[in-house]
Amino acid sequence: MIEQQAVPTHGAPSGPVRYLQFEHLLQFPTLVHAIFTRHGGYSQSPCASFNVSFKEDQPEAAAANRLLALQALGLEGWPCATVWQIHSAEVALFEGARWEDWLPDWPYRAVEVAGRPVIWTPRPRRKADAIMTAERNVVLAMSFADCLPLLFYDPQHQVIALAHAGWRGTARGIALTTVEALYQHFGSAPESLLVGIGPGIGACCYVVDELVRDLFYGRREFAELPVRPDLRNLVAESAVFSLVPASQDSPAPSDESQLRLDLWETNRRQLLLAGVKAEHIALAGLCTACHQADFFSYRAERGRTGRFPVLMALRAEGA
Repeated sequence: MIEQQAVPTHGAPSGPVRYLQFEHLLQFPTLVHAIFTRHGGYSQSPCASFNVSFKEDQPEAAAANRLLALQALGLEGWPCATVWQIHSAEVALFEGARWEDWLPDWPYRAVEVAGRPVIWTPRPRRKADAIMTAERNVVLAMSFADCLPLLFYDPQHQVIALAHAGWRGTARGIALTTVEALYQHFGSAPESLLVGIGPGIGACCYVVDELVRDLFYGRREFAELPVRPDLRNLVAESAVFSLVPASQDSPAPSDESQLRLDLWETNRRQLLLAGVKAEHIALAGLCTACHQADFFSYRAERGRTGRFPVLMALRAEGA
């Protein structure tokens, strides 16, 4: 990955905005993408400083950070399509001709910063954990703090998708359903897709319990939004768990072992099982819990933290 920085029009008091980009996606001039760090925003502790969530922060700070993210990429005049993330395997299709289905995501300009409207409203109504579109000049926006961002691009059909893969969404097959939906709606062949797996909590830090493993392997089922029967075997095949002696990195030695989930590899395997080529998948390899100075981590910060944004968009040809 390549780290970039920008000083937008309304510079933040904590310094320039910093974001990461995948090298294999930078070769396409119509594609815009960025995974932002927690640097360069207006928010105070525990959300310092580039938080875009309204949950733990002052609304004015989160809104100002949203504008900063758009300005950093030169997208401040573009509307944003976002979703209510519910840890599902649901994939939403964004079509500009049906914008009324997305209200109040956009085009209402519900927040202003220094008299300037932010076209990224705080209360999305569409419940899903992935968005896909072929629309130009519209930003796909989602927020993260340990869950994995999955960025999809089909250069042949000029289609993008952005997915949110926490353990629940991964156990429901969000990577599988996103690849499937891109094929069904746009004809995107899995082997043509380019995918980036962004920063998220790594197996080094992600201790889980037996319930999580049972849900992945189908020994138990979610009470709500159960795994599709046709995905059950694929989800189980993709799952990567390990048992690590707690004494290895625990201050208090113990005879018990820790069960850990490798979200990175599990999602990579789901992509491979869906038909994406291994050489088309880029892995950031950055653990958000290990790198709290650069990313928000829900697990490491015990729930009191912010969310960093991930944005994707398609420019018009020749822009």
